[in-house]
Amino acid sequence: MKKNNKRIILVALCLLLIISAALIFTKNDKLSIENEQWRIAYQKEDKHFNIEHKLNGCDYFKRIVYASVPEASYRLENGEERRLNSQQFKSLRYKTISTKDNFGKGRIHRFIFSKAENGDGVRMIQEFRLYEGQDFILTRLSIATKGKNILSSNYLAPIKCESNYELFNANVNNRMLKVPFDNDSFVRYHKFRLNRDMTSYEVAALFEGESRRGIVLGSVEHNRWKSAISVDAEEDSRIKRLLVYSGASNHETRDVRPHGAPEGKEVASALFFIGDFADWRDGMECFAQANTKIQPARQTWTKGTPFGWQSWGVMADKNCFEVDKDVSDYFAQTLRPGGFVNDQGLNIISIDAWDNMSHEQKKVLTKICTDNGQIAGTYLSPFCLWWNEDMLHTHKVTEGSQYTGYDCVIKVNGQPMKLDGAYCLDPTHPGSKQMMSNDLKRIKAEGFKYVKVDFTSNGMVQADEYYNKNVKTAVEAYNEGFSHFIAEADKGEALFVALSIAPIFPYQYGNSRRIACDTWGKIGHSEYSMNAVACGWWTNQFYQYNDPDHLVLVGNDQVKESEAENRARITNGACSGMMLVSDNYSATHRP
Repeated sequence: MKKNNKRIILVALCLLLIISAALIFTKNDKLSIENEQWRIAYQKEDKHFNIEHKLNGCDYFKRIVYASVPEASYRLENGEERRLNSQQFKSLRYKTISTKDNFGKGRIHRFIFSKAENGDGVRMIQEFRLYEGQDFILTRLSIATKGKNILSSNYLAPIKCESNYELFNANVNNRMLKVPFDNDSFVRYHKFRLNRDMTSYEVAALFEGESRRGIVLGSVEHNRWKSAISVDAEEDSRIKRLLVYSGASNHETRDVRPHGAPEGKEVASALFFIGDFADWRDGMECFAQANTKIQPARQTWTKGTPFGWQSWGVMADKNCFEVDKDVSDYFAQTLRPGGFVNDQGLNIISIDAWDNMSHEQKKVLTKICTDNGQIAGTYLSPFCLWWNEDMLHTHKVTEGSQYTGYDCVIKVNGQPMKLDGAYCLDPTHPGSKQMMSNDLKRIKAEGFKYVKVDFTSNGMVQADEYYNKNVKTAVEAYNEGFSHFIAEADKGEALFVALSIAPIFPYQYGNSRRIACDTWGKIGHSEYSMNAVACGWWTNQFYQYNDPDHLVLVGNDQVKESEAENRARITNGACSGMMLVSDNYSATHRP
């Protein structure tokens, strides 16, 4: 019996040592988690979190997040809507477990809030993941019910700070990086001074302009939520308000309705990255790499950097078979011998929308391209219907379908939704999926091996509801539809998927993505594209190639740009990663 008691005491002491390495109670009623680099302190009296970090080589912890009060909104089964934060619970429990995953070895720490003051019986769970030797931590927030009850939520904020605190020493060169949701409507990255408010999508960086030390905050999961980071700063140094949340929905995310509300016994936010780095640029790359540890990038293309021609820049809707044949021959006879090919000796001849060709002409063209040592490309917009309202009700969405266009487009506030002039298809609808399958089978039969996929943001607009009733959010719908598209695109030889107008996240469906909106040859267009290079270079972790758009040396009015503008545009292409020129190289067909 005495031996058993000794064993029990020994086991208890070992457990105490394990827990105490991660959990410290201090005199001022603070519960603290700490490893060599991170300290997370929960202030019991004020019911908020402080997060601090110590850089390698430093002997002090720097405040990253101060007085964070996590917050969530939810709807009960009876339809009542509530909003709660951690300060509105009477009870707190703490749990920790070890973990070993793609990020390394570490511990998961859970703070479980219960006994809500409103009497609903819901629980709020704040989770922190700390890994050995990492300059970042991960966190998420969940809201949960008891028993068989379910709830829904469209807003979960693991970080919400409203107590003014100093982040950096005051300097007019301190900045915060705003990342756009997508690349439509000529949106761009911004580096704002820390003296205003901003909302950045999926990720943001706040950094010292002189030393470059900075923090990076962003979501590393993109299966359900649109997430954002909202900052209100002042005096080039201080944070008045910081909100890191899942549930973003506004005109910048192309939405009219509020974010969709996933439901269940427990609803969790995206997993968020919080990092502190000696150089914020390293932090952005670390953030991007963290994403790919959860969702690997598409890496199916083995035929070298896309190097060749894109029809839209000058030919646009005047394109035709004769021009495309002449261009293919010109590349083969003139540019190829001069070395204008990729490292495998190949060119892409990418035919955009408005090809003005029959099915048979396309088959002939792809044969010509193949004989010329080229890869032929084409165009699809799988989440769009470019129809008028009458066609929507009278035409089937695709050959062999029982569904009309009206059946397949999403409804927003009861009305068919349009974005960029096209109706937005429901990515979960069987009619939409059948259209994708038919289109991909057709272009493969025609001999195309490269496809520009445009206006994908149309597939990520929040709808009133979806055909798949288990899908509640626009991102869930987008993932379902695009997964179907890729399954078809990868049958046999996988197509090169070149995303054009598209959100940055989710990224796993494209071999490339255009870094900015439509870009032609004037110097302002090159500046606009280079803004995306200077601020969004880290997206090369998500795509095999960053696409600077077609490189136009002669404008749409057939007036040659200046030599300096041409040099700038070609340099822009070289910096980005793809080189598709876009002028009319046909000597005989000049529409």
